[in-house]
Amino acid sequence: MKHRFAVCALLVVLASSLLGGFLNGKAASKPETLEPVSSKEFLIDFTEALDVIQKNYVEHVSPDRLIYNSIKGMLRSLDPHSNFLDPNEFASLREDQHSRYFGLGIRVRPLLNDRGRVVIVEPPLVGTPAEKKGLRAGDVITRIEGQPIDDWTSDEVVSKLRGPRGTTVNISIERPGIREILEFNVERDIIPVETVTYAFEVQPGIGYIKIDRFSESTADDFRDKLEKIEVEKLSGLILDLRDNPGGLLNQAIDISDFFLPRLETIVSTKGRAQGSDRVYRAPGIERIKIPLVLIINRHSASASEIVAGALQDHDRALIVGETSFGKGLVQSVYTLDNETGMALTTAKYYTPSERLIQRDYSVSSFEYYYMNETRPEVSESISGREIKQTDSGRTVLGGGGITPDVPVSVRELEPFEKVLASKDVFFQYARRLTSGQVAAAERFIHQLKKMGTAEFNNADPDSTPQPVITDEILADFKEYLISRNIEFTEEDINNSIGFIKRRIKQEVFTSALGLQEGYKVGIQGDTQVLKALEVLPEAKLLMTSGRTTPAMQNQSN
Repeated sequence: MKHRFAVCALLVVLASSLLGGFLNGKAASKPETLEPVSSKEFLIDFTEALDVIQKNYVEHVSPDRLIYNSIKGMLRSLDPHSNFLDPNEFASLREDQHSRYFGLGIRVRPLLNDRGRVVIVEPPLVGTPAEKKGLRAGDVITRIEGQPIDDWTSDEVVSKLRGPRGTTVNISIERPGIREILEFNVERDIIPVETVTYAFEVQPGIGYIKIDRFSESTADDFRDKLEKIEVEKLSGLILDLRDNPGGLLNQAIDISDFFLPRLETIVSTKGRAQGSDRVYRAPGIERIKIPLVLIINRHSASASEIVAGALQDHDRALIVGETSFGKGLVQSVYTLDNETGMALTTAKYYTPSERLIQRDYSVSSFEYYYMNETRPEVSESISGREIKQTDSGRTVLGGGGITPDVPVSVRELEPFEKVLASKDVFFQYARRLTSGQVAAAERFIHQLKKMGTAEFNNADPDSTPQPVITDEILADFKEYLISRNIEFTEEDINNSIGFIKRRIKQEVFTSALGLQEGYKVGIQGDTQVLKALEVLPEAKLLMTSGRTTPAMQNQSN
């Protein structure tokens, strides 16, 4: 009864704040209505309905479930981004914002094999409990706390591996080349989450940095990565914001500040509540003065679009890729009772050219808004869209996301390539390759091991032999496909030879050398990264003169 009363009290607070205009703990002026209705009348209906459901519904339903879902429905009726967060969801949000969680420091993923669904451990993060205990890439988790996990999802596995700091979890492991099951007892600890996941020279003198999301540590992580790749010695930089769902507004401002002169407008917000109308300007001095290409896709949203919009409007970066998601709404996060929270849309944000890039959600369902992968690329047409200009007078569009200056789609996989990817062939074969089962791979493995030495890392990359997927390894790979009953023709192999070699090498490098080395291999076939490299001279022209070549202007307009 005590818990039920607390939940009902939470509902009263929510209803009062939403219907009565309570924002940020301050009373906002209530708009005039012809027939003011007290929130108490609605609450009477709600509590009566709740009582009838609990007494008469065919099955018992927890009051938490009913009330939480009711609040979620109320917020979703406003817009797709306002949401109520139950205790688990709110805790997860806080972890994302703080760039840390309590766990072991391992990455897991599902793997299909003859026994069903299991989970593979990818390289443990250095210094984490998993790394200290000796867990390795390629280890197969078979049991957690003695329970078989063959039919568990990845989310279920992660929820069991995470927990309060200082607590322990028992894990049973199968390891290639070792017959017996290995048992580990691992103590959970704080695990920092890197939001700036990759930083390296993608070509001599050309830097590449990928930001996965914007949380409290992003700007600091970005600064560290710039020092690591010695940005002052580079002649160009590629900033990858693909699949970045956004995050904290102040971090988007800080990242933009690296590239913009002091007091340049980064973004402005407008809302109904007091203090929501603000203009955010670059607080510091421009620290990176080299040509910049920024890559986005349809999953780049919110804070990612703030950065892309600011750099595009000020002609500071050339935007490559796909039209972004189109989220121009700002949410304020409120901490509520019972360890719950609420993300409420309190403002709209506008790029420096005064573009609102929020796409229309008035005629689509919640599921369609988020999940539709085949939505028309409205960015290709100016009709019905807000038209603005950059600092130099280039045309940019509002509504429907950030339109790239250079549209480039991701390469579609061939049917045979989709089969190989769906059956997780490359990871499985990489394990076979590195376990010494392939005689033809002896030189490959020798070079791979040498790559981890200081001797190799200090050598001239142009004169140092690199591991190569040879014809002998490919012949063994085809034998492996036959053993897995995967049908193929020589034409299938020949048409996808580059893809096959790259994916085998990527999985081997990931397991043996870490995620970044594997990622370097993977982007060698990335059409959007390759285009970004190609148009860097255009980005230099844009940065120095505020203009592009006629061909590029046609693409932008």
